[in-house]
Formats: sequence, C-alpha cells, structure tokens
Amino acid sequence: MLFSTVSEVSILIPVALILAKRKYLNTELRILTAYVVVTLIRNFFGVTSDILYFTGLNNFHTLFYYNWHSILGFYIIALLYYRLLDHKYWRGFIILVCGVFTFFCALEIPSGSITNVGTGLFNNYTYTASSMIVLIVVLAYLYQLLQDLKVENITKFPYFWVSVGLLFYFGGNLFVNLFLMKAAKATNQMTWGIINSALSILFHFTISLAFWYSSSLYNTHNDE
Repeated sequence: MLFSTVSEVSILIPVALILAKRKYLNTELRILTAYVVVTLIRNFFGVTSDILYFTGLNNFHTLFYYNWHSILGFYIIALLYYRLLDHKYWRGFIILVCGVFTFFCALEIPSGSITNVGTGLFNNYTYTASSMIVLIVVLAYLYQLLQDLKVENITKFPYFWVSVGLLFYFGGNLFVNLFLMKAAKATNQMTWGIINSALSILFHFTISLAFWYSSSLYNTHNDE
C-alpha cells in the first residue's frame, strides 16, 4: 500500500515540469496537461484515503475515481492522437472507436461502478477496451513517426516519450486486466498492486520527459 501511495504521489513530477515549462506548451502538450490534471485529482483522493488508513482512521473507497479516470483519460488520449496522426483514415478510426468506447461506458452504468461514489467494483469493460484501443493508436503514430523521418533526435522528441509511456502503461495494464485481475481476488492481490504501481511510476516519468523536452518543439518551430 505504501508503494501504491508513492506511485500516486509521483504524478507531482510532471506537474512540477508543466509549471516550469509552461511557456513552451503547445496545443498537444496542453491536452496532455489535461490528462495530468485528471490524474492528479484522482490521485488526490487515493492519497487522502491512504493517509486516513495509515493514521488509523476510516478510509474510503476510491474505485469510483479510478473508474472515471479510465474513461476521461481515454478520451483525452484519443483527442491527443487525433491531432498527432496525419492520415484521415486513422482520424476516422479514432472517431469510430470513441463511439464504441462510449457504448462500453454505458454498459458500466447498471453495476454502479461509475454512478455510485462508494462502489467497490472495477469497471468491467473500459479498462480492457481503452488499453487495446490506445495501443493500436500509439503504434500507428510511432509507425508514422518512423516513416516521416522528420525528427532529428527522437530521444528529445516529446511525443516519442508520451508514446513509449503509453505503450508500457496500457500494455502492462492490459496484461494485468486480462490475466491477473481474477487472481487478484484470491492470493495475488499484492502482485497486482505492485505491477500497477510500477507501471504508474514509469508512465509518470516518461510524460515528465515529454514536458522536459517541450522546449525542443519551440526551438524547431523557430528554426523553420
């Protein structure tokens, strides 16, 4: 649980870099900032609940906030890659899968996972659906990036680090959701929590690199 708290607090690293590099943030990085803000709000409730637990007070369920973060985060990422992908067919694909994803969100309503603040249930569909869709879209963007060959130093390109972080985070979460979720209900709950927390820390680090290198976009624009 302590490791989980550390992973939630690690969102403050990209928050600090957003504040430090705010004058370099273009539209796409501002969209990514929206994702960080949504994550910060979710983690605020998570850390608050953890503090109550550690101090011996009654904590509260936080799955409601995690479930909504899964939904809102997906739409923000979809908007980001809608802008990053140049091909009209991929943009059409993103619009289509957003409609399909909205249908999956509606299927969550009967269980109360997104309507009951005190729910103890994960979403049944949105975690897996968002992971699969994001992985497809990110791979399409990386393919576009390699085809265009417009980036001189890819290790200093913000969207490369965003894409790497999303591949690890959603790829890992897809594995967790498909193979470890049922085991987590029995004897493997600690393993599930550690993997999820480690993926979060890694993701927060990679998007921090995206904001760190945001000035490279500004310099490239000036050179052109």
